[in-house]
Amino acid sequence: MHGYQIITIITERTNGNWTPSPGAIYPTLSMLEDEQLITISNQSGRKMARLTAEGAQRVAENGETWSGILEAYRDPGSRESGIHNIRSEYYKIRELLKAAPEGNEEKIIEILRKAADDIKNIQP
Repeated sequence: MHGYQIITIITERTNGNWTPSPGAIYPTLSMLEDEQLITISNQSGRKMARLTAEGAQRVAENGETWSGILEAYRDPGSRESGIHNIRSEYYKIRELLKAAPEGNEEKIIEILRKAADDIKNIQP
């Protein structure tokens, strides 16, 4: 598959709850190629990624765990671990910050500092 296909499949398999950005996918593909878990070839002007034998073995060994991650994004109510909820909320905040209108920087900084303080003060 090429990068856009991977993005589309992840979006579909998570019912639209997670759409990785090209800025996340393409560096990840480069890293997987460096680790010899995929090969990248040029076909019809597109860079196509294909699992190597070692990559396929890694998928077989970890497929259940990785499917759980997709399930966590697909159905937030089924999440087994709070970390998925935290990550989901973090990404929502990140996207909101990117889209925040100019002129609200001080208010946003105030909100983020309060949130950071609240998190820091959570007692175990």
